[in-house]
Amino acid sequence: MSHATDDTSYSLIDRIREHDQAAWERLVDLYAPLVAAWCRQAGLNECDADDVMQEVFASVLRGMSGFRRDRDGATFRGWLRVIARNCISQHFRKVSRQAGGEGGTAAWQRIESIPDDLVPTDPTTEASEIQSVLQRGLQMIRAHFEPVTWQAFWQVVVDGRAAVDVASDLKISAGAVRQAKYKVLRRLRAELGDVMELPS
Repeated sequence: MSHATDDTSYSLIDRIREHDQAAWERLVDLYAPLVAAWCRQAGLNECDADDVMQEVFASVLRGMSGFRRDRDGATFRGWLRVIARNCISQHFRKVSRQAGGEGGTAAWQRIESIPDDLVPTDPTTEASEIQSVLQRGLQMIRAHFEPVTWQAFWQVVVDGRAAVDVASDLKISAGAVRQAKYKVLRRLRAELGDVMELPS
């Protein structure tokens, strides 16, 4: 049974928990760039970042049953950040041990410099992360909509234009513009809402 094309509330996380490979690939496509950015921010080189990213997503897969969105303030991105920070810290501890204790202070300083996942990050960075994931999510569902539906949604939600102005430009009714917004957001919520923070 394919859940990627219907508009049910069957979540991406539920599909991953049932070993749906396409759902897993979608999650990785959605979040790999963000995890890579966190690895770079922590000072990992490209090779080490690739290794850590593999460990992050392996940990996500192993721990997927432990993620619960129903907790106050719980977001998938926040949960993923905790896992990434732990994997990055483990990497630096491993590097320190392999060095035979030499440079242990430097490794410890690197571990300490990893941004604390429990303290809110800079609001600009936070907004940028959310926007980046949202953009990738929108790219994933765009092909499911007629061009005029997508344009109406985009102009109202992303560009912040009034529905009546968009309707006039696209030569459709304001109701059709609102319906386009509803359809796209409903699809986004159905497919990715359990792993993304979405606009209302």
